[in-house]
Amino acid sequence: MKNIVLLSLVVGSLAGCAGMGGLDQAPRATMSTPVAVGATENSLLQWPSAHWWEIYQDPRLNSLIDRALEQSPDLRLARVRLEQAAAIAEHAGAQRWPKVNADVSAVRKRYSQEYDAGAPLASNYGSTFTLGAEVQYTFDFWGGQRAVLRAALGETAARNAEVQAARLMLTSRVVGAWFELAHLLSMRELARESLDVRHQTLRIVERRVLAGLDTEVEHQQAQGDLPAMERDILRLNEQIALQRHGLSALAGLPINTLSDVEPRMMSVADSNLPASVPAELIGHRPDVVAARWRVEAASQNVKAAKADFYPNISLRAFAGFARQSLSIGLSDWLNAGSRNYGIGPAMTLPIFDAGKLRARYKGRAAELDAAIETYNQTLLVAVRDVADQFISLEALVRQSSAQEQTLAARQTAFDLARRQYEAGLTDYLTVLNAQNVLLRERQQQLDLKTRGLLLNAELNRALGGGFDAADTTNSLAWKL
Repeated sequence: MKNIVLLSLVVGSLAGCAGMGGLDQAPRATMSTPVAVGATENSLLQWPSAHWWEIYQDPRLNSLIDRALEQSPDLRLARVRLEQAAAIAEHAGAQRWPKVNADVSAVRKRYSQEYDAGAPLASNYGSTFTLGAEVQYTFDFWGGQRAVLRAALGETAARNAEVQAARLMLTSRVVGAWFELAHLLSMRELARESLDVRHQTLRIVERRVLAGLDTEVEHQQAQGDLPAMERDILRLNEQIALQRHGLSALAGLPINTLSDVEPRMMSVADSNLPASVPAELIGHRPDVVAARWRVEAASQNVKAAKADFYPNISLRAFAGFARQSLSIGLSDWLNAGSRNYGIGPAMTLPIFDAGKLRARYKGRAAELDAAIETYNQTLLVAVRDVADQFISLEALVRQSSAQEQTLAARQTAFDLARRQYEAGLTDYLTVLNAQNVLLRERQQQLDLKTRGLLLNAELNRALGGGFDAADTTNSLAWKL
């Protein structure tokens, strides 16, 4: 028996190898390195924490993100896909173990003289009882089953990283929407303050008109500024309501849950940014990690497709009791004469399949090339993403400094224009122009402050939001 199995393996190996026809020597895509796309080694950078949004020290924001992580349909969908991949991996792992089946049957029938049996069963009613167990096992000589398991585990790891990517995207979008709402609320407050200033200016104009120092033209112009500012406030009220609805939907909450929330603007301490993107980014970006795991899964699928070219050896063993008789008692059919058992090795040999195996291998190889190129693109986008945040943050620091000086000058110019107008040294148009310029600069200051908050959140997102690839790898049970 051993010689027969060994001979079958040798002959099958030769036949299987001959069917490859040089397919595994075809040129394949290669994976890029972080350095090749612009990252550098040994770049000092403080990576975000897993709860990076807590740096803003806003309990209401923390509470909203906690609820969003529980309620978001997008995140739940990502988790369901992870469970699906884990089940597939579990199924692939179970395929590598022996299968044991039990069989118990009892049949009462009339035996045919021409077909079923001879005397004394022929033409009589009798019973057939079987009781047995069967063990089946397929030998994984060429590593095909192991490769399938590795591919399934790689896909599970990729789905796990995608859950973290969905979590990161959700938290960053919630933080961004929160700061956008804070910006709109600040803009409305600024508009209300400007409306108060317009009322004060109107009273000054009215006094000057009564004194004969101004005409009705200045009076009507000052009055016309009031409904324009009120219109702007109403427009901001609409945008605030819409932003609250969008934030509620983003967090997976009822639409009016945040109808009274009023986040505040805040300042974020400037961080010391490195001059270049660190190469360690590949282990901190969940999208890059997911793409890398898919390369691993595709590589294992290629190995599994290659293993199909080789013979498949399986073994079947069975043992039990079987008996046919006109009437059978328990003591009759469990005796030694009723015992049956056997062993049956089997081998499947791929000799001719009209190119099916070759086509499958080519398809798996193409999938591997696609996974590698997807990884290369994902890595390139990740490095650029972080580099863009560095540039924007550095530019924002200089813009904010210049804006502070500009705003101080505009405030001084407005104060002087209004005092001169009250003293009759200038006309109302000068005051109006100075006031409009000051309003624009204050709005610009709010825009820059909001952009600083958004860029800070985007930097935390671009750096992976506290994700660590080691956590994904360690969470897998590599049942090899």
